[in-house]
Amino acid sequence: MDIFFNNYKLPNVISCQVKRVTRNTKTEFNAEGGMLIDMVRRKISLTVYLGGLRASEMQRLFAITDSIFFSVTYDNPDSGQTTSQFHMKEQVAVTDYIRQGITYYKAMKLVLEER
Repeated sequence: MDIFFNNYKLPNVISCQVKRVTRNTKTEFNAEGGMLIDMVRRKISLTVYLGGLRASEMQRLFAITDSIFFSVTYDNPDSGQTTSQFHMKEQVAVTDYIRQGITYYKAMKLVLEER
């Protein structure tokens, strides 16, 4: 599975969860108990798991995601290969070990939300 951030292919992709979420909704019930929903927009939330990364790969990833919005190309089960603008909601880097002056990071989880 190939995922790209601004045409940079993410290294060591383990998995990607594509979740369609509803934003800015208002749910009410009528007198008979029927649900009434005022839905404004559906958006995609991506959760990407990456395997261990070297410091240079991590720095490249941080540089790309430093922008508020960036382009992400991923496999959408609904429409196939899709490119949309996302922002990074959560990005955690945990050091695994340092060997010969090179820092290696543990598997990491990236949470992105569509613009």
